Parts: sequence; C-alpha cells; structure tokens
Amino acid sequence: MLSKRERKIIRSLKIKKYRTREERFLVEGTKNVLELLNSHFKIDLIIGTPLFFEKYYHKSQFHRCEVVKPEELTQMSSFKTNDSVVAVVQMLPNETIEAKPDDSLFVLDGVKDPGNLGTIIRTLDWFGFDKLVCSIDSADFYNPKVISGTMGSFTRVKVIYEDLTSFLPKFRSVPICYTDRQGEDISKAKLAHPSIIVMGSESHGVSEPVTQLSSKCLSIPGKGKYAESLNVGVATGIVASQLRILK
Repeated sequence: MLSKRERKIIRSLKIKKYRTREERFLVEGTKNVLELLNSHFKIDLIIGTPLFFEKYYHKSQFHRCEVVKPEELTQMSSFKTNDSVVAVVQMLPNETIEAKPDDSLFVLDGVKDPGNLGTIIRTLDWFGFDKLVCSIDSADFYNPKVISGTMGSFTRVKVIYEDLTSFLPKFRSVPICYTDRQGEDISKAKLAHPSIIVMGSESHGVSEPVTQLSSKCLSIPGKGKYAESLNVGVATGIVASQLRILK
C-alpha cells in the first residue's frame, strides 16, 4: 500500500524542481509504460488500476506494483484522467557524445515547448536517429508532456543537454548546419554524412552565437503565401527524411 508520503512525492514529480531533487520522473499511460518495461530505465514503482494488472501483470511482476482505483491514479497523474497506469522511474545521467558521431546528429537550440520536444523525439526515432542534443534552455526531457508525446520513443532516443557554444566547437571535422527561411534549399544542398543539424524555435530561430559556429544555412521551401513558419517538429521531420534519403 502506498503511504501518504509516497503519494505526495509522486504528485510532486509533475514539477521540475521536485523531479530534480528526487532524481525521478513519471511515465504515464499503457503505451509508454509497456515500452518502458522493455527498456534500460530502472523502474522504482508501477501504480496501476485492477484492469491494467489484469492484462499486464505478467509483464510488470518483477517490479514493485501497487493497485489503486482509477480516481486515485488520476490524482497522482499529470493527465486529466488516467484509468490505466503510472510508473515512477529513475533519471539517467547526462552523458556526452564523441567528437565525431557515426550518424548525423540533431541539435535543438531554445526549443522550449514540451509538446514539440516530444514530437521531435518520436520523429527522430521513426527515422532511426538515436541521439538528440538540446541547449540548456530547451524543454525538460522529463516533463510529463514530453514523455507522453514520445509514445514510447523516449526509451530509444538518448537526449543530452549541453551549452551549445562549448559543445559545437568540439565537432571541427563535422559540418554544422542550421535551418532558416533564408537558407539554401535542403533538397538541393550537398550535405555530408554525418552532419550536425541545428533546429531553432519557431519564434526566435537559431541563436546568433550558434549560427556563427555553423558552416551552412538550410531552408525548407514552401509554396504557400501566408504561413510565417513551419512547426519545429514538422521541420525536423522533413530534414530527417532528407538526410535518410541522402544516406
């Protein structure tokens, strides 16, 4: 049975400062938890409804499991309604990347929206990219909205946070490209493999210090007259698709 203290800690993990203090985060919903059970993440606790464990106890039996009513689960979840499952999981250490990656590498500069980060992680997983570097001011990987939006891809794409002005200069032998409306048409650009691709936020784009470290500017040409920009998640998907065609 969950203690009052445990319930309080679980509810607090919706907030970044408490996630950081506890070094724990939440994974919510059947799809994400089933992906989690097949991953390298260390699970502290699985809290589920009777219906969840009736279907999936054989998958979760090697972890501590607690059965609760759906209304109790919703109180601990970041979802408005959660009638399935929540897992409490240990954070991974922030690692680094070698100065010459084997594959092209995506970098996010100031992408603060959790929904966009979740979509980007899921998209990179689809195209077979297993690493993503984020600037320190980008959205928190462990935000429940990010984890939920990945639909399980958070277990396969390693997300690393770096000061980009210190990180990017290490890659002297790898072309660094950033995206902007005024850049070269990506479908016509001659891209090396591997390359580093920097994506900025829709409102501010790639920061000037990062553009100064880049060797090429790329654009995704459009036919419409009125849209000011592409969603960064959509743009990342287009660039990822193009890189896979080139490879």
